[in-house]
Amino acid sequence: MMGELMRHVVMMAGFMGMGLGLAYAAADLEIKTIDKACYAEIFEDSDFDKDDPHVRIQGPAQITNLTDYSGRNWNNEIESIIVGPNATMRVYSDKDFKGIEVILPANKRVAELSVVNMSDEIESIKLTCGG
Repeated sequence: MMGELMRHVVMMAGFMGMGLGLAYAAADLEIKTIDKACYAEIFEDSDFDKDDPHVRIQGPAQITNLTDYSGRNWNNEIESIIVGPNATMRVYSDKDFKGIEVILPANKRVAELSVVNMSDEIESIKLTCGG
């Protein structure tokens, strides 16, 4: 009887220890909320041509080099951009956020990047969320 009681006590202690371990593991998990309004779409052609290569970038994001972004070379290949309603996009003429910087605010649609002297000139991007 006493051996049976001890076995139950040891089992309960083990389960409690396991539960505490799981609680600590859960506390270490980073909860990441995706802001669906924080994005930008980049297009290879002007006027947001969806028939040619384009990709949506979910923010926040920092892309130091567009050479192999999303499976293709986007360096100096972007002609038009759509910025989401809760995003700000900074584009740079050189990799590693160097060179000329152009800031595109929320809800900005640039059908022809030549109007900001960045047509086929972008090599790195920072996309931030919120105001």
